[in-house]
Amino acid sequence: DDADLVARARAGDTVAFERLFEKYHAPVLNYLHRMVGDRALAEDLTQDSFVKAYKALPGTRPDLAFKAWLYRIATNTAISHLRRKKLIRWVPILGTQDYASNESIERSVGRRHDVETALKQLPTHYAAVLILRHYEGLSLAETAEALGISENAAKLRLFRARKAFAAVYAEPSSPLDDTATLTGSEDLR
Repeated sequence: DDADLVARARAGDTVAFERLFEKYHAPVLNYLHRMVGDRALAEDLTQDSFVKAYKALPGTRPDLAFKAWLYRIATNTAISHLRRKKLIRWVPILGTQDYASNESIERSVGRRHDVETALKQLPTHYAAVLILRHYEGLSLAETAEALGISENAAKLRLFRARKAFAAVYAEPSSPLDDTATLTGSEDLR
């Protein structure tokens, strides 16, 4: 139970935090790998995220939604790194599957490339909301908390991100030109 582990870890129980680390390490690592496109860098960012969480945990509220809070730390860590390096690379959102034929492999590689191309053309905050919600499986409330925005802002951002992704995905060779209409007045923090 996360609530019990979080309460114990907040009180200084390192074994409880180790259990939280074991539970969330792989999902956070995979999320960050999709964000930065480099496994070694994702491992470093994951480690940084858990160190930040460990240090900040004693000062959190008792009703902390740990999973969303941890993804928020990971998201902010990745975005800070990407801003510093001005490197925004996304890897395919589609998972690997077993294939029956070379033809299906070619179709899948093509789709994966199209998804990667589309995600690269989206603003970071749109790609992040899509990955958190659709690939990592966070609820809308958890996604909102992970991004540090309200649930209504998350709904709006997800709607706009899906719309922008669909437009770019339909025309993968054309760049995303109209970013002014995509950002609107939502909280883009």
